[in-house]
Amino acid sequence: MLRTASITAGVACLLLAACQPPNKLQPLTAADSTAIAKIATDYVAAWNKGNVDGVVALYTADAVRQLQDTVVLKGANAIRTYLNTAMGTPLRPTLAIQVTSTIGRQDLAVSAGTFTLTPPAPPAPAKGAAQAAPAPIVGKWNNVTMKQADGSWKAVLDAVTYDAPRVAPAAPAKGRH
Repeated sequence: MLRTASITAGVACLLLAACQPPNKLQPLTAADSTAIAKIATDYVAAWNKGNVDGVVALYTADAVRQLQDTVVLKGANAIRTYLNTAMGTPLRPTLAIQVTSTIGRQDLAVSAGTFTLTPPAPPAPAKGAAQAAPAPIVGKWNNVTMKQADGSWKAVLDAVTYDAPRVAPAAPAKGRH
């Protein structure tokens, strides 16, 4: 009888423990908040240097990047291919971003902010008046980051929207011969 009571009490304890609410998720630590903010700083530094590998290193291997009006980029290789084109020009715009908010718990965080891509002034034409510099591209971004097994943080989802529609360059006029 004592053995049955002990087993019953043990099962009851297990059932009660299983019915308890899960532990509350812990808020981000100061160190985690600093590491997440550093992703934005490192992204800007790598972009402005033309360092594609430096930007890609901030994403997980299976990250997703969504740019307004483009296909969804799935995985670090697709992101790298896109960035090789976007950053692989001497006329690469200069990037500036501002982080406006970051929220998260334990191993997952969401950051949001604004960005400005400022194109360089075009080269002076051989003859005639100088061209005006293209207008900056301004927009907003959202980034979901996840804490990795080694304690670092990496982007798993990145979404970018533009404040104004992007205008494709006009096709050259066809001359008559």
